[in-house]
Amino acid sequence: MDEEGSPAPRGSATERKAPESGPPPLPDEAAVLATSDGVVSFGPGVGGKKTVTVTDEYTGQSVDHPVPEDRTVVAVAGEPIRQGDQITEGPSIGESATPYKNEGGSIKRFFKRFFGWALILVALVGGWVLQHYGFAAIREMRQLERIPHVDAIAVVEGEVAMNGIASDEGEMVPGHYTERRSYYLYWKKEEYVEDDDDGHWVTRASGKKYAKSFMMIDSTGEVSVSLESLITNGHHPELGLDYRRRSGDFRYSEYRLDPGDEVFVFAKAVATEGTPEDSQTPPYQIEFDDEGASFTPIFSQNSSEQAQRSEQGAAGVMATILSLAAFALASVFLCVLLRVHRLLVFLTLLSILNVVTLFTIGMKMLSSDLNDGRDRLARHAMSATAAVEQQLNLEAGDFAWDGALADFQGQEGKWTRERLIGIRHDYTAAIERNNAILDRFPERYLAPLWGIQREASILEEGEPPPPDSEIRPSPVPEILTLLGGIIALAGAIWGGLTGFRRVKIKRYIENVPTSLSTGLVYGPAEVKGRVALYQGEGHTVTGPLSGAKCCHVRYKVTETRGSGDDRKTVTIEHWTDQVPFLCRDAEGYIRVVPEGAEVRARLAVRRTSGNRTYYEYHLMENEELYILGSAVVEPIEGETLEVADGNNDGFPFVISDRNEHETMLAISRGGLVRMGLGFIGIVMLVTLFFTSTGSYSPSDFLLAALTAPACLVLSTFILMFNDLVFLRNRVKRAHANIEVALKKRMDLIPNLESIAKTYLVHEKQLHRDIASLRGILKERDFSPNEIDTAIRADCAVTDRLLALRENHPDLKGNTVMGDLMDRLVRVENEIALMREGYNDSVELYRTGAQRFPEVLLAKTFAFKDADLLRAELEVRQVPQVNMAT
Repeated sequence: MDEEGSPAPRGSATERKAPESGPPPLPDEAAVLATSDGVVSFGPGVGGKKTVTVTDEYTGQSVDHPVPEDRTVVAVAGEPIRQGDQITEGPSIGESATPYKNEGGSIKRFFKRFFGWALILVALVGGWVLQHYGFAAIREMRQLERIPHVDAIAVVEGEVAMNGIASDEGEMVPGHYTERRSYYLYWKKEEYVEDDDDGHWVTRASGKKYAKSFMMIDSTGEVSVSLESLITNGHHPELGLDYRRRSGDFRYSEYRLDPGDEVFVFAKAVATEGTPEDSQTPPYQIEFDDEGASFTPIFSQNSSEQAQRSEQGAAGVMATILSLAAFALASVFLCVLLRVHRLLVFLTLLSILNVVTLFTIGMKMLSSDLNDGRDRLARHAMSATAAVEQQLNLEAGDFAWDGALADFQGQEGKWTRERLIGIRHDYTAAIERNNAILDRFPERYLAPLWGIQREASILEEGEPPPPDSEIRPSPVPEILTLLGGIIALAGAIWGGLTGFRRVKIKRYIENVPTSLSTGLVYGPAEVKGRVALYQGEGHTVTGPLSGAKCCHVRYKVTETRGSGDDRKTVTIEHWTDQVPFLCRDAEGYIRVVPEGAEVRARLAVRRTSGNRTYYEYHLMENEELYILGSAVVEPIEGETLEVADGNNDGFPFVISDRNEHETMLAISRGGLVRMGLGFIGIVMLVTLFFTSTGSYSPSDFLLAALTAPACLVLSTFILMFNDLVFLRNRVKRAHANIEVALKKRMDLIPNLESIAKTYLVHEKQLHRDIASLRGILKERDFSPNEIDTAIRADCAVTDRLLALRENHPDLKGNTVMGDLMDRLVRVENEIALMREGYNDSVELYRTGAQRFPEVLLAKTFAFKDADLLRAELEVRQVPQVNMAT
């Protein structure tokens, strides 16, 4: 990865390829990046290169930096500098350097924080807007599902949803590129423009023409539809492509509403004047002015009510998911700016944002939806009653719906009979749909609180409800559900697993105590200090850009190719080289073997030459380090511990040139981003599950919002449980390592006994000790008490052997005896080092298992206590043995 502080790829000098071209020469003016807090001074030339020295203000130690490249931030000799600030040399070197202003750290940090807060604000506002848009789409869908399909013969004043076919009679407009006449025409002329990305079409001219209205017919009759009302109210019909022709670089297209096209409209029926009383057409026209009504106008070709509701639902779901993503992004940026690194804080913030927003908007939408439904049904009742009274020539208020079906069926005129029955069926279906919505959860509990009651049904006894009284499900399209589900599942799995892995490393950094070189114990370890390089050829690597001697170098060369939209940057060379080194602290030195480590080295040098950019990330002499890894026995002398990968024991190995807190924050940021992605994936899965069934109830979205606190509770449980498991396994691993060392020592006892019988016949007590030790170290598992006994017996044998070697330096079989003693002492040193690691592990495990609320988990899942080892055992100096015969 290219970004600062990213994990370096693993590799070695033997694995990398030769550079395709050497790095560009050093510029006249150059700069370095400060690796510590201190005071700047300009040093003399080193190896022909100028240097900048930073003196640590706390320890007084100085670091000489070769000057590699020009930067925009400058500093004055003798002025304080902060870690990470860029230092630029002036026109002269040394104490006579011209005064410069230090504008790097503060201005850079200011702009970072400014843009950070700006991004948080944009994400929050964007999330709120998307959430409103999503719920508005769902509300429009719910408005449409309240309206039953109506036939032309049963149209009454108010909102209507109907399908029909455009008739072939009436005023039409001519085509622009064709001779075909239609009711509505949208045309455009496009030109193909070449570019680096294979070109694209640009609209050069467009326009529209339409008739004022047209007649829409179905199996029961016809009704006039006003296109003029559609256009003047700022809407447009959804039409498919009817004609396209290409000529050279130009393309000509027409989108038309032709006679015979199937149409779906969701609009408002308005009474018209001048319709003859004996006309077979209802005296209403379909218009698209939504003032005073609760609907969003729709005019769509080759569509249906169910398809429209599905599209509206899909739009609402996607907007809701994007809003959750925006809130997650805002939470991540907020945690980064406030330097909050705890996953539980992040999830708590995310939970509050989502639950409060979804609950607030959801309740508002639910209240508005129920009130709209009540008002719409009241308007429908008035319109239907007025239409019946007009059709039967009754006075206003003389008609009642009870028992009206028989009267309608007894009407002599067929058209009148069918219209009255159609009006009644439409009104009955509207009541049944409204009551079905009020019977849902949570509407059935909230509606009475808002004074909204069920409407009494007008169905007569034994009469079945009309076919359109049931709300048919309108699920999200299957392809969207499938693709969205796959993406959500992949994001949830990847984000959850990798996020928890980063959070786990972060918690290791928090929980593992820092050890000095003299107090390092076997097992998981955390050390801090400065880089100390081994002397000699092959013990350092040289930075290809800086020329500095380092213990770790990552080098990368990128090249910019192409131009315009086809411009891209490719990596043409990328390798890593590293060697073992020493970490120096206040007590001494610790050997570090970086093979297999995640090295987090900041960018040290960046240089551009032509279309190539060269990057060098390195760890150099005297640079501050934070290391988290495994302390293992140094394999050569066996007297000390070193920090290494730990034989792939699953414990992380991190080497960072930042301090502990900065390293923890950097790792935590990566974990929070991944956990945010995993959270979005989980919420997306839950939401798609509900919408795949065609359910768009506000309760579904509220349940999806509760995913955040559910993740919070689950994450808390998992993290605490994993911490206890880690601490318990650390104890078991330390115990097992001691067992391995004891059993390794057991293999040496028969040789020791044989040699002792032959050469030490006068040492009866030694024979007794050896026999006792052999009886203890037999093939079995050891308890802590048995390990204590074995260690005491082992010390008795080793002490006696060393005493004999001092008193009798000319023992027969000196070579064999010396080699055996050498191996015995090495194994004993392993046990001594591992004993401290075991006791340290037991102490951390006991502390963790006794904290609240971990103590509840420990008791619930039967985490057993662990015993300390009490036998004392010190590291011995390995005797020098001459193996020559």
